[in-house]
Amino acid sequence: ATVKACSFVPKDLALKVSGAANKRIFDLPPDEQPVGKGSACDYGDIRLQIDPFPWATLDASAKKDKTWMQVSGVGDGAWFRESRNFAELMGHVGERTFTIQLGVPVPSPPGGMKQNAITLANSIVPKLK
Repeated sequence: ATVKACSFVPKDLALKVSGAANKRIFDLPPDEQPVGKGSACDYGDIRLQIDPFPWATLDASAKKDKTWMQVSGVGDGAWFRESRNFAELMGHVGERTFTIQLGVPVPSPPGGMKQNAITLANSIVPKLK
């Protein structure tokens, strides 16, 4: 059975990790779609994908693109990068993979959105085991 990505992002957690200035965007229901062998959830300024691609594909992509930084302590392996618009984290637990995109507010908070992405990732990891 396909995992429902939106079940991994309850409203209280979304409000905690979101960088959105207007938290009322979370009054709208999340939008879920199939992707890869799993699903994607768009909720406010958060996009979460569960099992979109095999880890080998995600890992190889991050190793080629020097904007990605390895992150320790998240699942069995993870990568993070942040641009002006998005903070992205991708990781895996065994064969299960996930990707996270968070909108980056203007101005960006001190230290960026890395800790928010890790907080969301660490809430997902135990559910994928």
